Amino acid sequence: MKQNVNFNESKTLTNLARSFASECMEGAKYQFMAQQCVTEKLNYLQMVFKTLAKHEMSHAKVFWELIHQNYQGDIIQNIDMSFGYPFDCTDLIQASMCHSKSEKYLSDNIYPTFAKIAKEEGYPEIEHKFKLIATVENCHSALLEQIHQKLSSNKLYKSQKSEKWKCSQCGFEHTAKQPPSPCPLCGYEQGFYEIKFDMGE
Repeated sequence: MKQNVNFNESKTLTNLARSFASECMEGAKYQFMAQQCVTEKLNYLQMVFKTLAKHEMSHAKVFWELIHQNYQGDIIQNIDMSFGYPFDCTDLIQASMCHSKSEKYLSDNIYPTFAKIAKEEGYPEIEHKFKLIATVENCHSALLEQIHQKLSSNKLYKSQKSEKWKCSQCGFEHTAKQPPSPCPLCGYEQGFYEIKFDMGE
């Protein structure tokens, strides 16, 4: 049976620390995008980005706990890590595509590589967590790509065929190619209507 690499000296520790930092930064960026949605009166989309931010912070907590569960010693004074991080697009249209690509790269390359290293160093639980989080990042990528497509084509609240639109504020439903603005029931702006995304099975 393969002996574990000492966790305190492992690549897995550094990879967990890098992942923790990255997820925190991603969470912050989604919060910034949510704030931008408020400025652009896209309340429902704001909630979508807040949910993404919540997911990223949950991932960060998983990495944080794995570090503390496996570290041998009382206090972790410092973990030396160096990695690049993109300070890319800022407006909603560009940022949604930038983040879609970033999430895809995490799900297809970074986290699978970190999972492989964790396995090789004798940490199957950590390997499993990296793989699970990679699946979530893949879903984020697909969602962000659809947001980008809708924003860039000005079809966030437009459809080629009639469909049911639901106001997230009061629950009023309206069937048409686009929802009414403002909502005839509660008077809230069009940006409060739910946006449909196709996430597959």
